[in-house]
Amino acid sequence: MSYRFTGPNLPGLAALARHWVVDLLRQSGWAFLVDRAELCTSELVTNAHQHTASPLITIEVSFAASSVTVCVHDTAPSNTPQIRPTWAAPYALTCEGRGLGLVSVLADEWSAVCDETSKSVWFTLNAPPGGEQPCAPDRRR
Repeated sequence: MSYRFTGPNLPGLAALARHWVVDLLRQSGWAFLVDRAELCTSELVTNAHQHTASPLITIEVSFAASSVTVCVHDTAPSNTPQIRPTWAAPYALTCEGRGLGLVSVLADEWSAVCDETSKSVWFTLNAPPGGEQPCAPDRRR
């Protein structure tokens, strides 16, 4: 099952996307992934906002049997921030440029896909093997 949220490329979009993903995970029984999903979502949406002129940013959440994937789409492939698969030493000492490093550490998988008209950066969080699995949605509201 997949869900989509599209918003204008404005400074407050990262907070809206973060809250939307958290609520969606809690309501779908995936609350045990909320902390990592919240930070990774915030980082990817913030990158899309800060580094692109894309008028819209779309966040898509897809549920599989034992994982959740969050993908952030924009329409500015030529402005892709440098993708680093691991935490790079020069970034460890700076106040900026840590977002993809954090995603690399927190996500079980992540990548970026670009074509002529768009860019998508995604991460996947897996349920721990033999551990917590999706449960009944949290209906306490």
